[in-house]
Amino acid sequence: MFAKRFRIRLLFNANKVFDRQVIAEIGDYLQASQCDWDIFLEEDFRSRLDRLNEWDGDGIIADYDDPQVEASLLNTEIPVVAVGGSYQDSDHYPKRPYVASDNFALVEMAYKHLKSKGLQHFAYYGLPQQPGNRWAQERELAFKTLLNKDNFETYIYQGHSTAPETWSDAMEELSIWLKTLPQPIGIIAVTDSRARHLLQSCDHLDIKVPDQTAIIGIDNEKMARYLNRVSLSSIGQGCHRMGYEAAHKLHR
Repeated sequence: MFAKRFRIRLLFNANKVFDRQVIAEIGDYLQASQCDWDIFLEEDFRSRLDRLNEWDGDGIIADYDDPQVEASLLNTEIPVVAVGGSYQDSDHYPKRPYVASDNFALVEMAYKHLKSKGLQHFAYYGLPQQPGNRWAQERELAFKTLLNKDNFETYIYQGHSTAPETWSDAMEELSIWLKTLPQPIGIIAVTDSRARHLLQSCDHLDIKVPDQTAIIGIDNEKMARYLNRVSLSSIGQGCHRMGYEAAHKLHR
């Protein structure tokens, strides 16, 4: 038996692909190391921040892509390891141990893949600028940086946040944007879910994928990749390694 058990809280939302994969690898670390941790995670796998300051625990691993999580932990004296996306501006990193997904490298891998197909036109389908989408803006910045370096014109569409009541309008506007693009073209989608939007719109517009429009997503999320008639190429983030590294940092 352990002389002391440490109470570790995970602040993630498992409805997100990134968070689920990170959580899974934290679990793998726990089993591999047999460390003396009792893990607290909400039963519905959501992170709730109310009364967080009343939690009497020993350590936290948290998703710092969520600015509300970061703000809630600003003054805590409990050891925290943060997980999130990388930034080109080093001043944007939190003042905590941090394990980051390399947003620039992800976009660069997708871009090189499309370039290897002989394409000369490239576009980016991202997310609206919102506080919780900082990682998406970093990927958009990486896209601009890479294309400017190669003297290619940039075609960028952030689109709209989707909900059942706005879905039709959002897809209609995405289709309008697609019709303005030169062909053949390669499009990098900020996530696999956004890549699915592109596949559906191309299907409705009778745009041939990948002959006229090549699409590549980011996440390598199995569920999103298979909910299409056309298979989706995708770049994996390495979230599993990130979860393992975050748990290892906290353990040390």
